[in-house]
Amino acid sequence: MTTAADSAEKGAFGMIEFTLAALRKLLAILALTGALTQSAPADLSPVQDAQFPCYAALTQADSRFDAELYLGENALIILETHREADERLSSPYVLADLYVPDVHSIRTWYADDAEAPQRGVTEISPASWAIGAAFAVNGDFYSAQGVTAIRNGTILNSCVSSYDLCVLSDDGVLHTYRAQELPTQEAVNEVLRGAWQAWSFGPVLLHEDGSAITDFSDRTIEYLTRQHARTAIGYYGPGHYCLLTVSGYRSDMPGVSLEEMSRFFASLGCRCAYNLDGGLSTHVWFRGRETGFPSEARKLADLIYIVDQSSGEPGS
Repeated sequence: MTTAADSAEKGAFGMIEFTLAALRKLLAILALTGALTQSAPADLSPVQDAQFPCYAALTQADSRFDAELYLGENALIILETHREADERLSSPYVLADLYVPDVHSIRTWYADDAEAPQRGVTEISPASWAIGAAFAVNGDFYSAQGVTAIRNGTILNSCVSSYDLCVLSDDGVLHTYRAQELPTQEAVNEVLRGAWQAWSFGPVLLHEDGSAITDFSDRTIEYLTRQHARTAIGYYGPGHYCLLTVSGYRSDMPGVSLEEMSRFFASLGCRCAYNLDGGLSTHVWFRGRETGFPSEARKLADLIYIVDQSSGEPGS
């Protein structure tokens, strides 16, 4: 059900036209508030009285990380590569904070997409180069068999499923649904109205009020509750999202549990968050190279990505 807050945010998202100049102003704010480890370009004028609570925890004294930026006409991405575990997560991780002027900037590539330059499952590097991605992570290991899947506004399949569902709508609102909330095809169809993307994997990572879930034993199979490499998406509000990849399967990179992930997204102030495919599928690409700490070069069936529309060369 759409709340008054959702309606207000939808209206604000529809009315605000985030131009490149607005993204540059936002970058200046982040630099001034210390969210970035590098200074803003000289042509950016200072902006005062800014507060970004979601960045408050990004400068932990006991966490070593590097900050990288992507600034294009279609997105602002601040990539935090945490090379050591810290007090929030027990394994190294990459957090991409994502602002977009239009939700259609968040695109998906999937294995049998007729428009994709490469067909079939592939490793993240060739796929990302082929689609011109500035940023990409693995998705939900796409399959239209027995699950609901929407890619770039096209409904590939819609059905009642045992998987939790994540829906990103045309108005920029992201909603998550437990499988039990969608017991009929009519219920599934209703939540898919106006959907731009829909992923089927899960589980849902936060309660409806944005608080952390402390026990996943009745929400998914026991295997998925253990420490694993992970990929997940978080949502602050229309136009502002984050994507998290966590390393795993090494003694110094053990992975994280679902409870850890839930606490992490709650600490960021996300309104909802959703677990995507993880394990050996956990991969992240940024500006011309694979980054993070992949376990191996696994072939992937789908990606969530941002097209490179910056003025700089990838990797610059």
